[in-house]
Amino acid sequence: MNKLTLASTILAALSLSACSASNSLAKIDSDFGSLDNDNDGYISKVEADDDAIWDHFSNIDTNMDEQISRTEFNAYMQLNTGKVATDSEVSESAFKAEIAKFDPIENDFKSLDNDKNGYVSIEEADDDDIANHFGYMDINKDKRVSRTEFVNYISKYGSDVAEDDALEMVKNS
Repeated sequence: MNKLTLASTILAALSLSACSASNSLAKIDSDFGSLDNDNDGYISKVEADDDAIWDHFSNIDTNMDEQISRTEFNAYMQLNTGKVATDSEVSESAFKAEIAKFDPIENDFKSLDNDKNGYVSIEEADDDDIANHFGYMDINKDKRVSRTEFVNYISKYGSDVAEDDALEMVKNS
């Protein structure tokens, strides 16, 4: 009887191991910018469909709006460092290296707000120097950047993200 119990235990352990191995998730090998094909600051289900991130989509999309924001992406990558992400993908230095690739923000908020409604929309940002920064700035994820979000972003990262009129505007705020 002991041999039967031992054999059953080993068989159960092997089955459990096989099941968990088949459920393991692929590593996410792309950064947010390369997954956000339309540069709107979000990864939609359509954009994620052919990438390794697809298996993770429902876990990353914490607010269940069927799109992944930069905040959700970064939080998931940090939470799962070493499991689905490498350390370099989630470190602050990697973030700064990413934003350093972007053209610096030169204009002040007023000149970016073309329709003068108090926000910079995705459309207004699209042809300007904040296009790549947009998803990082849009903290409340309403697909527009308020003056406060603009100032807070530049205040936090300073000359790493901005120069000229943008820095001057923040300094005078």
